[in-house]
Amino acid sequence: MKNLSQLLFGLLTAVMCTGICSGQTLPPEGSAATPTNGAKSIVQGKVVQESSGEGIRKVRVSLRGGSDRRRAPYEAISDGAGLFKVEDVEPGTYVVTLERPGYAESEKTNSGKTIQVIAGQDTKDLVFQMLVAGVISGKIVDLDGDPLRNVDVMAMPRDGIRSRKFSHMGRAATNDLGEYRIADLPPGKYLVSAKPPEGQTPAPGPSEKGTPPERLAYVTTYFPGTSDERQAAVVEVLAGATATADFAAQTGHVYRVSGTVTGLSSQPMAQNGANETALEAMMRRAGAGQLLLAGKTGQIKEQNLGEDGKFEFTDVLPGTYKAQVISFSGLFSSRSTLESLPRPSVKTIRTPIEVSDADVVGLQLQVDAGGDVSGRFRIEGDERIDWKELNVGLSKVPSSEEEPEIRMGIPSQAFLKADGSFDMKDVPAADYQLVVYAHSGKFRDYYTKSVLLGGREVADTGFAVGPGTVLDVVISAKGAGIEGTVLDKEDKPVSEATVVTAPSSGKLGRPDAYQFGRTDQNGHFWLRGLNPGEFLVLAFDEMQENYRTPEFAKKYEGKGEKVELEEGGKKSVVLKLITGSE
Repeated sequence: MKNLSQLLFGLLTAVMCTGICSGQTLPPEGSAATPTNGAKSIVQGKVVQESSGEGIRKVRVSLRGGSDRRRAPYEAISDGAGLFKVEDVEPGTYVVTLERPGYAESEKTNSGKTIQVIAGQDTKDLVFQMLVAGVISGKIVDLDGDPLRNVDVMAMPRDGIRSRKFSHMGRAATNDLGEYRIADLPPGKYLVSAKPPEGQTPAPGPSEKGTPPERLAYVTTYFPGTSDERQAAVVEVLAGATATADFAAQTGHVYRVSGTVTGLSSQPMAQNGANETALEAMMRRAGAGQLLLAGKTGQIKEQNLGEDGKFEFTDVLPGTYKAQVISFSGLFSSRSTLESLPRPSVKTIRTPIEVSDADVVGLQLQVDAGGDVSGRFRIEGDERIDWKELNVGLSKVPSSEEEPEIRMGIPSQAFLKADGSFDMKDVPAADYQLVVYAHSGKFRDYYTKSVLLGGREVADTGFAVGPGTVLDVVISAKGAGIEGTVLDKEDKPVSEATVVTAPSSGKLGRPDAYQFGRTDQNGHFWLRGLNPGEFLVLAFDEMQENYRTPEFAKKYEGKGEKVELEEGGKKSVVLKLITGSE
C-alpha cells in the first residue's frame, strides 16, 4: 500500500497541473476547434511512437479532471492506426494519460498533456507520443544469499527534471524466489530501493551475533546494497531492454523512539458517509496527523499520531532525523477542485531527533507555529490584467546538505483574487522563494520583477515565514528571452534536445531563474520570461542531473554559453549538445 504522504502528493500534483501549470491549458499547436450545436464535445487525435511516428494500437487514452472530479475518466482505445476518439466530453480542463503495456509516456513531447475542452467546440488533431519502455528486474536476498519474499521494490527517477515524479515511478513485490520485475519504465536512470515487510526478523550477520532480536531489523536498501541513498548506484533503463539489479537487503541495529507531539490544532477530517473514497478514509484515519521522520541517508519513517499526539517508532536506525507533521481537515465534495480539497496542514519541528545507541523515549516535540503569507500583486505600467489567471506558490529554499530533508512536503499555494491579493494559511516555518504560475500562454514574457517584505527586496534572497508575513509583488511584461539552435558534433541541428538555464551565484535561490525547454524539429529553442542577469545556457540529449545546484553550474561551466540579459532583452546563441558520455 502506498504511504499517505505519497498518495496525497500525487493527488495534489495532478490537480495543480490541471489548474496552474503555465501554458498547459491551451490546446496543442495545430489542433482545431470546430463549433457544434451541443454543450458536449469530441476529443480526438492519434498516439504514435516517438522514434518512428507509427501509430500505436490498443492505447488507453484517459481524460481526467473537468468540473466533477468524482466521475470516472473519459476513455477511448486507439485503433490499429493509433487513432482515438472520445465523445460526449463535458467542458473543462483535463489531464490526458496514456496507458499501453510495453510503452511509456514521452516526457519530452507530452509535457503537461493538459487540454481545455470548450462547450460547443471539438478538439481535433491531437498527437501524443509514446516510447518503447524498458524493464528493471532482479533478485532480493538476505545477507546469507537466501531469497526474500514480499519485498517492496521501487524504481525512482534519479534527480533531474523528472525528479520525484510519481508518474515515472515503478514498483513491484518479490515472489517466493526473491525475484521482482518492474515494467513499463521510460528510458532513463533510476534509483532502486528495497523495503522488506515490517515485522520480518532478519538473522544476525557475523558482526551482529549476540544482538537482541528486537534490536535488529531490515532497513530500506538501495542498489547495489547500501542503506545510504547518497551511496546508491543508478540503474540505466534502455528502450525495449531489461536492466538487472540484484542485491542484498541490509540489516541494522534499531531503537525505539517515542513521545508526544504538542501544539497541534487541526480538526480531524470529517467522514464522507457512503461516498467516502479509500484516499479520504486514509486521510481521516490519520487522526491528529501523521508524523514523518527523515534521516540524512534517505531513510524515512512515518506513523499516524494518536488523538493525544502520542507516537512510538520501534525500528529507527541511529542518526539525526528531521520531523514534520501532516494533518487534514475539511471534506471532499462531489465536485472537488483544488480550492475545495481537504486542506492539508504541514507543521515543522525545529528540534532534530538524535538516535545513537539507545532508545529515545519521552520526547516532547513542539510543532512550529509557522505563519500566514499574504500580499498583493501589482503590474508595472498601465496594463490591466485579470489577476485570477495567476496563482502564487512558495518554493522552499534548499537547506544545507548536512541536514536531513523531507522531500514529500505539501506545496503552499493560493489563487489570486480579482484585486491581485492572495492569502496562504498555515505555512510551515522555513525560508521560501515566491513562485508565480499562469493559466495561459499569454504570460510567457512576464517575470516577477520585485518581491518586497517590509520594504526590503527579497526576490533573490528569499524570506523567512513568520506570523503575518505580508508581501508586495510586482510583475512586468518585459521579461528577457534566449533563442538559439542546438548542434551535434557534426554541426547538425538536434531535435528534442533539452535546454536549461542556470543563473549566476546571486540568483541561485530563485526558482524562476531556472528554465528548461526543448528544441523543435529544426533544433531551435526559445526560452522566455527570464529575469535580468547572467545565465549559463546548456543543451543535453538527456537531462538526468539536478540542474538547480551550484555544483551543476561548476561542472558544466565550460560546456555552454554565458549570456547577460537586460530587462526586455533578447539574445541568440548556438549550443553544442552535451551527451550522456560527457
